[in-house]
Amino acid sequence: MKSIINIFLLISIVLLGCSSYQKPDVTVNNRWSVSDRNLILSESNLPYLAWWQGFNDPLLNQLIESGMVNNNTLNMSRGHIEAAAGELKKIQFQWIPDINVLLGYSNNPATGFPGLLALLAPNYTLNVFSQIKQQKRAEYELAAAKAEDDSVKLTIISQISASYFTYQAELEHKELLQTLVEDINQLAKIANKLYAGGLSSVINFEELQSQVNLIQGEQEIVEQNLVVSRNALRYLINQNPGTLTPLRNFTQINNPGLIPGALPLTVLENRPDLQLAENELHASNEGIGLATSQLLPTLQLDFIGGPVAGNNSYHFPNPITTNVVDFNDELLKIPAFKMSTFGEIAKAKGLNKVSYYNYVDVLQKALRDTTNALSANTRLNNKLQQTTTATQHLSKAYALNQALYRQGILSVLDTLHSKIALDRIHIALNQDKLQQLLTVVKLYQELAGGYKVVESSNQLK
Repeated sequence: MKSIINIFLLISIVLLGCSSYQKPDVTVNNRWSVSDRNLILSESNLPYLAWWQGFNDPLLNQLIESGMVNNNTLNMSRGHIEAAAGELKKIQFQWIPDINVLLGYSNNPATGFPGLLALLAPNYTLNVFSQIKQQKRAEYELAAAKAEDDSVKLTIISQISASYFTYQAELEHKELLQTLVEDINQLAKIANKLYAGGLSSVINFEELQSQVNLIQGEQEIVEQNLVVSRNALRYLINQNPGTLTPLRNFTQINNPGLIPGALPLTVLENRPDLQLAENELHASNEGIGLATSQLLPTLQLDFIGGPVAGNNSYHFPNPITTNVVDFNDELLKIPAFKMSTFGEIAKAKGLNKVSYYNYVDVLQKALRDTTNALSANTRLNNKLQQTTTATQHLSKAYALNQALYRQGILSVLDTLHSKIALDRIHIALNQDKLQQLLTVVKLYQELAGGYKVVESSNQLK
């Protein structure tokens, strides 16, 4: 028996070595390939950074806090964690023998016609290598479920922030379009009077009316955007469609400035999608060993024992003259011919290859998307600055035109044309600011910022 156990252990060690884990060797540069002057390399732990609080918007903070508690997708991912934890616990308990109690009547001649009986039947069936591999795989699957949960948190934070900024921007966009319509209508009335007085053709009036129609069409799109972004916010916090009352307006939402960042390797370590991919690769690698374990012996220990009547009757065992049944088995089940196992091993290796290239793909996508986000943040910041400067120039021009109009040097038509140009650039500024804020949200998502804030706050409580 001792020699059989030694052979069993030797085979286990050999097979264990055959399925050792190898992390993909992917070269990662130590610097980003694009520069962002708004990004500062910081030692701060980005996953624990509540970056959205830098906008000083109470409603935004409230929405994100509510989303972290009530979002359905997040609650489903928590259910996945519970299921994975339960699977691990089930496998861990497999180290403990099963115990059954047998109560009843037996007329089995193999056991001497015991009659009424009360037996205890422990059973222990174990493939040690399989048990180890199952437990390891379950541990990695639990870690993967937790990483997936973190990834969901990161996505929800980004979606709530983007939807909130969009809603606020569209509220201002709606007001700016209405101002533009009123100014063009005022200009159209003057053009109509000039036409009625024979001082101009009807062409100017018709062109202005056409502009009003186009802008009113844009207003309908804005109204739709407001409904969509508002409902998106309420959906993300698990509420039915309804109203939303911001505490601040869009002009009061300002970019907090410099964005804390990190080098590529640090960002990759923090990203939950990469943690998920690596744990899935670990789990699939353990799956190879689990499939291989079918080639190894299984140890089976059985015991059945307890008092029996011993007289083939329905009388309970006499406590004085108790007959005792005592059976036990000690078996080593050795697979001699099981060719289907090699198919299982081939399948496990194929799935491991899928996980391997999925990890490489996730890593390369992470580098690509973060680099794109850094570039977008720089370019959209520059564009916003240019639009802001252009708005300042037009504001000065309009102020000068107003002064000339009050002095009687400039006509009301010229002043209105200047005002309409200013209205239009305010709309452009509104949209540029929204796009710039969305790049900030996207950049923090790619840098894996903030998804552990709720976890850390709960620990403090």
